[in-house]
Amino acid sequence: MSSESSKGNNPVLWEKLLNELEDKLQLGLLDRLRRVAAYHFEGDILILEPGTDQDREYFKGKAINQTLRLFAEKVAKVEKVRID
Repeated sequence: MSSESSKGNNPVLWEKLLNELEDKLQLGLLDRLRRVAAYHFEGDILILEPGTDQDREYFKGKAINQTLRLFAEKVAKVEKVRID
């Protein structure tokens, strides 16, 4: 199991999300997701705990949050991304 998978409650979905981003060449977003301190899938919500304040601000950006939500919706039926 990779270190990215061990940070949350659903390593299979997390890896699917990371792989989808890699396949679609969303490398900036992928790099930031690999650095999150923790993630949690809770129903139709993906909760992220960024590793740095800079990453937190990045994920809170409207366009980035929407892009992440669209990829997460495709892979894991996520309707909302929450940044803690």
